[in-house]
Amino acid sequence: MNEIAYLAIDIQFSRLTELDRQRGLVFLNVYDLPNTNLNTFDGVIISNHIDEPYLLAHDDILTDYINQGGVIFTLVEKSLPWLNCVSNWKRSSIPLKDRALEVKAMDNGLFENIKVKDLEYRRGVRGFFSRGYFETVPEQAKVLITDQEQQPIVYVDRTHKGTIYAGAGTDMYRIYTYEDNTSNQVGLQMLNAIRTEASRIREDYQH
Repeated sequence: MNEIAYLAIDIQFSRLTELDRQRGLVFLNVYDLPNTNLNTFDGVIISNHIDEPYLLAHDDILTDYINQGGVIFTLVEKSLPWLNCVSNWKRSSIPLKDRALEVKAMDNGLFENIKVKDLEYRRGVRGFFSRGYFETVPEQAKVLITDQEQQPIVYVDRTHKGTIYAGAGTDMYRIYTYEDNTSNQVGLQMLNAIRTEASRIREDYQH
């Protein structure tokens, strides 16, 4: 099982658990990015706990990784012009208690057999999945989840040599892990989708 990097600043909310490590996740401190060869990983998850100005200053690293065939799954509420192939995040005007999700498509098993209600509610409270959406998405992107106003929240973009999965400020890898419903599979599905995509890209460029 090839490893996947979890890119974040080193704070309590971003530290990995033993389960994460068993799944093949490796913690990658944002400030170690310039000294890390990302091509040794099947993919990189960019958490919402990052230093945007620092990533802006080192934007060439992630851009080069995508252009070399890497797989990124970004979960950031992005507001600065780094990783410019991903649009900035915008807060939704819909109150969290009223915000609904619509699963439009699945991809590499992501969101398969997941009940929408299990994503919308966590311990009886609504609004944990995402507070916002992307202002735009690439024309050929495959939109996976929207809100009830059809604003894109999760999509996949294969218009580069590599692949970008993008979630609009959703910490969907971590927050559902120990839920007692279908949502507890989302994190594992993310990792499987990244590995499947990395394998596909390798095979495509070997022929």
